[in-house]
Amino acid sequence: MQRTHRLLMIGVDHQALEALPAHVDVTVVIGANARDIGLPVTREGVRMVFADESRGVDPVLNALYRNGLTEFDAVYAHDDMSMMTAAAVGAVLGARAVPARTVALFRDKFLQKQRLRQAGVIVARHELIEDIRELPTGWQLPFERAVVKPVAGQATQSTFVVSNTAEVERISRDCRARNVAARTFVVEEFIDGEELFADGIVSGGRMRFVALGRYPQNCLKAVNDRSPVRTFTLDPISDKAYYNQALPVVEKSLATLGLADGIFHMELFSSQYGVVFSECAARRAGGPIRDQVRYKFGVDLAELGTMALLGSIEDITLSKKDGCVAGAFLPLVEGTLLDHPSEAELLTREGVVGARIFVPRGLRTAAAGGNTFGRMGEFWVHAPTAAEAGELLDAVSKWFAAKLVVLPLSPTMRELRALTLR
Repeated sequence: MQRTHRLLMIGVDHQALEALPAHVDVTVVIGANARDIGLPVTREGVRMVFADESRGVDPVLNALYRNGLTEFDAVYAHDDMSMMTAAAVGAVLGARAVPARTVALFRDKFLQKQRLRQAGVIVARHELIEDIRELPTGWQLPFERAVVKPVAGQATQSTFVVSNTAEVERISRDCRARNVAARTFVVEEFIDGEELFADGIVSGGRMRFVALGRYPQNCLKAVNDRSPVRTFTLDPISDKAYYNQALPVVEKSLATLGLADGIFHMELFSSQYGVVFSECAARRAGGPIRDQVRYKFGVDLAELGTMALLGSIEDITLSKKDGCVAGAFLPLVEGTLLDHPSEAELLTREGVVGARIFVPRGLRTAAAGGNTFGRMGEFWVHAPTAAEAGELLDAVSKWFAAKLVVLPLSPTMRELRALTLR
């Protein structure tokens, strides 16, 4: 088949690679970290270009120039930290990409909320801390309860709920002691409410598709409690009230932030103030959300989010399933992973309609801070109701955990004997 579109992908997006149509010619700039992780690229004909670091304009352009590759129709990135690189490389090479100013509004939480507040969207009150390691003299927490996080972070890393100035001062000292790379933080007033999320496609400045979902336990609380993140996809008919409430905020926010072509993942709170905007990224959601949406609506966000940069997308055909589709993380466990159920075994469990395992046997995991990135895998289920879907998530998670074989980080002779006899 003749290739008609030339796509440059900054960093490896495995789900987009598996979803893109065959006529798209793909070049991937792969960084050292992704090469060492070694997840296989199953799509045939992908041109792989190695760079020391795929998140920097300098190493990416140098790698492309070394290989004589400068002609592309669009430049795409899925990783938050690579999005500005994609914008800059697209501008240099004359290829379509999400513009740098738009990327800044989707990456910088302070700029984002500032712009939306000016447009009349309800957002949490917020304040910038230019350098978390050096709080201004006499600085005081401006809100009774707040969330402190990097202004352009990702995956809920280095994110804290605080109730007084002393807690922020402790965070400041800890960031300095641990040499945390992020230094510019934002302090946001804590919003108490049900956390929702919206995922969709924009083309020609118009929202062509959107799916709403909810976290049964707010994402930050799940991370802080070290409990698995779970996501429930909402139905436009049976959950119509959610759509009526949230869609006007979603549409106004996207128009204000200026996303013309591409994909978005937005988080909101349904609160006593109405729908409050939380944050939005111009990339596909993490976790099993893409797979849940694909199963529920027959719409592949991994394909369309990339194709929206290559050309106009008009009508999107849906093939909606009734009932509830929900997903859950399979969390990493401390120790050396010796064995775990396979994806095929997960698919034999009642209600499970999809699963992914990300880590190999032999992985050694130490205790680490909470975030929404590190996980052993994920799975998603389909049930008649949300309550039944939740019960399935519980049952499968419990079964999976019971099947794990893990060697403790510092095993005793007794523990080693127990594993030998197992």
